[in-house]
Amino acid sequence: MQYGPYAVDYEYRPYNPERMRNERVARAQASLKKHGLGAVILFDFDYHRYLGYYSFHQYCRRRLGHFVLLIEGEGFPYVPHDHYHGTWDQARMPWFAGKMVLESAKAFSLQQGLPDHPDYVPGLMDTIVAEVKGLLQKHGKADMPIGIDISNYHLIKAFERAGLKICDGLTAMIEATQVKTEDEIHCLRMAGVITESAHWEVCKALRPGLTEFEIAGIAANALYKLGAEELEGPSFVVCSGERSGYGVPNMPTDRRVRPGDFVILDINGVSFQGYRTCFYRTYLVGDKPTQFQKDVYKVARDGLYALTECVKPGITTDDVTNEWKKRGDFPGGWGRVPKWPEPGRHFFGSVGHSIGLRSGDAGPTIAGASAAMGYAVPPVKIVKNMCFAVEVGCFTWLGDRWAKDGVKIEHCGVVTDTGFEPFYRAPKHDLIVCGLPGEYYSVDVGAAVAAAGRD
Repeated sequence: MQYGPYAVDYEYRPYNPERMRNERVARAQASLKKHGLGAVILFDFDYHRYLGYYSFHQYCRRRLGHFVLLIEGEGFPYVPHDHYHGTWDQARMPWFAGKMVLESAKAFSLQQGLPDHPDYVPGLMDTIVAEVKGLLQKHGKADMPIGIDISNYHLIKAFERAGLKICDGLTAMIEATQVKTEDEIHCLRMAGVITESAHWEVCKALRPGLTEFEIAGIAANALYKLGAEELEGPSFVVCSGERSGYGVPNMPTDRRVRPGDFVILDINGVSFQGYRTCFYRTYLVGDKPTQFQKDVYKVARDGLYALTECVKPGITTDDVTNEWKKRGDFPGGWGRVPKWPEPGRHFFGSVGHSIGLRSGDAGPTIAGASAAMGYAVPPVKIVKNMCFAVEVGCFTWLGDRWAKDGVKIEHCGVVTDTGFEPFYRAPKHDLIVCGLPGEYYSVDVGAAVAAAGRD
């Protein structure tokens, strides 16, 4: 990546936050018009950020109640004001001039419940709807369908009492967000730059005796030092030893890493300017790899390469899955997944999912091997500037238990005119052994190669 993360005065850089804000709002406005919506009410904090609004009170993500109101044809949305009627927030978000007015957008309103006062919550919802209806009437949209992303029973009933036509608003927002702008792609790249450095810090620290909790902590500490603004949870996957052989993804535990363990690490949900990572790698700790470990790593890696090569513009997500399976049509390959619970290699979690505002965005999904487990979604045409997280996991069922060693590898990237360009550079071609400094072990020939071995 040629540039640093931020705009500077001494050279042109491609990231322009003002352009990104304006382009995102324009996309959302176009989607509302296409879907025939007069407005959309959004409680999801990631959609708030997409439309230019950022609350420093991010704890409210889990205390739903703050909302923004995007009215078709009226530019930026109406958003909540701060406790001092915009004197704090207006100064730092001047693009909301005249729009920072919402009184009823308050934390907890969607989750509040007072059993001793059964009329309180319905009344609270009536207050929200009255404010929304007043703004819709101001702009002549009160007779049109109004979309919403998240709701509860009492809010829906309040809309009905007010005579408003409430409907799905998610579809319009997903359509707006699934193709990324130049600036959004830059942010996704930079989130990857931050996170691949955190993987490096984990590799330097990995050794027998660490707990999975400590590994997650090393990653989190490195990320904040490197410029991450948020961690999604953090919901890092850390699975070592026997836990690497099944059930990925799983949260870290107090299990201690032992010599010869695989460690599967997904540093996901790392945010740069609101855009997030999904970043699996698998490492070996404290011993040379066994032949089984090399074989499992190689088939997962080759499966990842193949899936990446199959992603192209102009074809559907089903086309990608079908071509990928053909390439894996060999004994032990991803194209010959045994029917559960037959013994053999199972490639669950081998998929391509949308990436952007979340570590797993709503939108197009490449089913991959997940289709064999009953996970199927309708095909979607792949177009330029869609962004996917492409991941392949290989796990071995022995008939009565999972084998000790499993592997999962992943990268994110963008669909270009000709194919798929990965964002991440953290090495994946050869298995990295931590605790044996300076050596990788090739999964192709089994011989040690230089620490700067090819990725």
